[in-house]
Formats: sequence, structure tokens, C-alpha cells
Amino acid sequence: MHEKLQEALRRAAGGNDISALVDDIEKLRAQPALKRALWPRLRALRRSH
Repeated sequence: MHEKLQEALRRAAGGNDISALVDDIEKLRAQPALKRALWPRLRALRRSH
């Protein structure tokens, strides 16, 4: 299950490395606030590359 989430995040990041953005995938799945906070960072990562 975690692989699907990681792959979706990688796609959202434009294929860039997401390891610096996501420390604990389980915590990210459990806390909606963390997910909401992650999207602007993913967009910035996508734009920077």
C-alpha cells in the first residue's frame, strides 16, 4: 500500500526525489494536515526542476 502512495507522490513531484519531503510515510497517511502541508512543497519541487 505504501508503494502506491510513494509512487503517487513521486508523480506529483514530477518524478523528482521525495525523500527529503516525506520522512514518515505512515504518519503522512494518518494525518490529513501533513498531506495538505505537503502539496505546496511538492509543487515547488516540481517547478524547480
